[in-house]
Amino acid sequence: MSQKKNPIKIIIIVAILAAAIFGLAKSGALEYLKDREKLETLIKSLGMWGPVAYIGLYAIVTTTCISVLPLTLAGGLIFGAVMGIIYTAIGACLGLSLAFLIARYIARKPIEDKFGKTEAFKKINEGVKNEGWFILATTRLLPVFPFGIQNYVYGLTPISFVQYSLLSTLFILPGTSVFVLLAGAVASGDMKTAVKMSITASLIFFALTMVTKLIAKKAKKNS
Repeated sequence: MSQKKNPIKIIIIVAILAAAIFGLAKSGALEYLKDREKLETLIKSLGMWGPVAYIGLYAIVTTTCISVLPLTLAGGLIFGAVMGIIYTAIGACLGLSLAFLIARYIARKPIEDKFGKTEAFKKINEGVKNEGWFILATTRLLPVFPFGIQNYVYGLTPISFVQYSLLSTLFILPGTSVFVLLAGAVASGDMKTAVKMSITASLIFFALTMVTKLIAKKAKKNS
């Protein structure tokens, strides 16, 4: 399927991404992902710009396919449960959206060459055509395909950008919230708050498990 391209938009997207990655690499910020304590110190030292830096870093790490777990935990420890979930959701949404746009408008051919003939891609592509949004729920909640790679692969499918971006963020939120809540519980320093957050995280995890099982059963019936 051919895609309409706007050269100016593509150049702007590439320039912003390249500048951001270069800036992070030069500052050594990506190295902090290996040490959560250093990462916390770095973000806290930025004061009011901390949330902006966290969101930006989260978005960029998402596009690199590096694990965002250390960053997710840091978000809960630094910002607490509520704001940690909000900032993480924004960062994840920006990152997965940017990866999608790169695959659709910038690096479509190399990504298609690498993943276009795989069984996983064929299932996702057919799922988008036949089941619409449900395939997003399936692939986000079940380990059908690595999360980071999914963000690029979906750019090769006919799914609309808005539907992909909003629903992907919605479907990854329960799982992400579990880690942020647990980290927030540790950071609270209050036993009652920690217990409440831990229970909430456990309930979310339980509900996520049940939903995942239901999706797996439906996917099995349709296969």
